[in-house]
Amino acid sequence: MTQGKTFPSKPFLQLPLFRDDGLTEQYSVRESIKRSYARASVIARAYEFTLDDILHMSDKLWDLHADPVSSIDAATTTILTIHYNLAVGTLAPLLSTRPDLAALTQKLLNFEIVGQFMLTEVEHGLDARQIETTATLLPDGSLDLNTPHPGAAKYMPPVTTISAMPTIGVVFARLIAEGKFYGIRPVLVSLTDGKGMCKGVSSRMVPPRSGSKPLDHSMTTFDHVRLPPGSVIGSLEESVDVRGDFLKSIWRISTGGLALSLGTVSFLSVGVYIAGKYSLRRMVSGPAKGSKMPIIGFRTQQLPILHGLAQIHVLQALSKVAIPLFRNQNLHMFVRHGISTIFKATALQHCQSTLLALEERCGAQGLFGYNQIVRGHADMRGVCIAEGDILTISIRLISELLQGKYRLPEPKYPDCLLYKHEQGLWKEARDRFSNLSGNHRSEEFNNAILPLCRPLVEFIGHRMAYEAAVDLGVNPLLVELYEAGAIRLDSSWYVENGLMSRAEQHDLESAAANKVLPDLERFLHDLEAAEYATAPIISEERWNGFVSGLPQFVGNSEPLGELWVASSKKNETCVIV
Repeated sequence: MTQGKTFPSKPFLQLPLFRDDGLTEQYSVRESIKRSYARASVIARAYEFTLDDILHMSDKLWDLHADPVSSIDAATTTILTIHYNLAVGTLAPLLSTRPDLAALTQKLLNFEIVGQFMLTEVEHGLDARQIETTATLLPDGSLDLNTPHPGAAKYMPPVTTISAMPTIGVVFARLIAEGKFYGIRPVLVSLTDGKGMCKGVSSRMVPPRSGSKPLDHSMTTFDHVRLPPGSVIGSLEESVDVRGDFLKSIWRISTGGLALSLGTVSFLSVGVYIAGKYSLRRMVSGPAKGSKMPIIGFRTQQLPILHGLAQIHVLQALSKVAIPLFRNQNLHMFVRHGISTIFKATALQHCQSTLLALEERCGAQGLFGYNQIVRGHADMRGVCIAEGDILTISIRLISELLQGKYRLPEPKYPDCLLYKHEQGLWKEARDRFSNLSGNHRSEEFNNAILPLCRPLVEFIGHRMAYEAAVDLGVNPLLVELYEAGAIRLDSSWYVENGLMSRAEQHDLESAAANKVLPDLERFLHDLEAAEYATAPIISEERWNGFVSGLPQFVGNSEPLGELWVASSKKNETCVIV
């Protein structure tokens, strides 16, 4: 977490609504969803977003996504990112030419109405340009919005009446005029009035995602819903460039890909803090007879925690470089999308692998949601898919770079081992690409290039993260450990290219870890994660309080009777059934 930064949510942590004592998982799904919407409403009011905040992606918008309150309830962040970044973000550019939308937009900014962004369908996820929902333009300027079959149901924006709030949708559909396809357009649709579904709109709530805070994710259909004139967001003219217009209309997805990935720092901070504090207090038998030692004494316990600390600080630095680049209007849209892709791939790679390791190092305690780490891991799995599946956007980025469509910012430190590694992988990819007889949609490209794309994006990210950390003055001991950890992620390449043997890599990592370990407790304190870490395993006092609040089953019944009895004869046992 950003040291010294106070997020608007912090004052609410002591409110009953935000208190998470480990027992909240005993709420019903519906009750939990209601709590998430109530929390979202409180947080939204605290941020007081303006139109400029959304339109120009102010610091306030990025802070919302980095707010560590998401580690307590990620469902609230899901609600708010769909609402502000996607729904309001799609509407915001139109206000200068559509003053009739001003009143609605203000209610959305005030979170008086919930906004949904409805693009993908049951049968069209990664191929969203093939969606089948239709918006047919009628002679009077109104529209007929229709779902032609169940496979075209919108999947999976949360659209039910559980929130008890009016809800509108930015629904993407095929614009049909005079029997002709004009392109894909977002249209404004009233979904609920806070009490019931609007006429012609139907949703089926899907079961909760495993391990995550539940939310009312749904499959939503439209049965010839009549929309008033002016419901189309954008032009009614036929698209000359269908693909280009479509990509422009969903631009806020790239914003969300970067913004949501900022949460990795909060989830890592909370996870590392919990695992670190638990490892410092959990005692096992020591090397001397009758002695005790904390499990943090084992190298296998230290490394995931120490690497997590390094990743947190380095990813913070990378975010401070990536966000200004992404907001830079002078850069081509595809370059900005590439920056978002690189940050997302890199941050989620570190977050997912480290949280999984921390879960395991907490033993049986790591399996339970009340200790937060496993739940955080599940929440971040959702971010891997949300606003662009990492694998798919990585394939797109590397494919376009190989074809020379644009270039990313130049590397800064050519002597860095991570730079040399990245360049080696680029050479491999370019050599393979140059030897192909087909184009980027050929079977050859599919077999030879696609498997290289995600790892290459991640390793570009490692180099960029290292550069950002050096430039922004991150503690050199943490930067050294980060570099050692990144090298270990592709150990064989360094051996294969004669840069470093496996033994040298091990020694580099060990030496870097030894420099950070003595200050572990200070580093944990400086994460400023304590107020967001609700896990009972952090301290004995908290654990005892947690146990005392659990349902207790006290024995008062008579035994079942003699189901077994030992024989009086030597070496003979008789079992009676």
